[in-house]
Amino acid sequence: MALPFEGINDLFGNFSLEKILSGDLSLFTWLFSIIIMIAIYSIVIYHFYRYIARRDVFKKSESKHSKAIGFLKYFLLFPFVAMLFFIGFSLIFIFLTDSYEILDVLYVAFAIIVAIRITSYYTEDLSKDVAKMLPFAILGIFLIDSSYFSMETVSERINQLPENINAIIQFLILIILVEWILRIALNVKRIIFKKKKEKPQVDVDTQT
Repeated sequence: MALPFEGINDLFGNFSLEKILSGDLSLFTWLFSIIIMIAIYSIVIYHFYRYIARRDVFKKSESKHSKAIGFLKYFLLFPFVAMLFFIGFSLIFIFLTDSYEILDVLYVAFAIIVAIRITSYYTEDLSKDVAKMLPFAILGIFLIDSSYFSMETVSERINQLPENINAIIQFLILIILVEWILRIALNVKRIIFKKKKEKPQVDVDTQT
């Protein structure tokens, strides 16, 4: 039976500064390239999921016409934002699964985006958790088994996107409608609670 200190002696016996300095650095170059790619991907996903998980997609204007400006932003600019959301999550699902048809991918991407937007009006913390779940799942799968991804399958599905342009437009319209319904419900809620706060309290003493 080997004693613990014998293993320590073997450890120091195998130590060689010459081998360390003269080793093949190509492995470290590959590792650093992977580290840089993981860092860049994580930064992009960090900003992407935090943005889509915000209840107020656009910052509130400080001008006296803030309501009109906010209306125009959601009427003119939000369709482009919704398109970016939809394209982003569609690409994520294209990479994530190799068994779904392209139309199924679009369905799931639509469902996730609507779920994220609904939960953002409930609490942004929950919305962030939902939004970051799948992008970082892809990173985990890539690190465990990079052979899971087939670039041939991915490119084939991307080429199928123009064939489903009508479905894509339908999903975008539905995303925009859901957002408008949520914004209207939020404004109605604010008006109701504002009226309740402004309602004068009846002094019981003065009535008696």
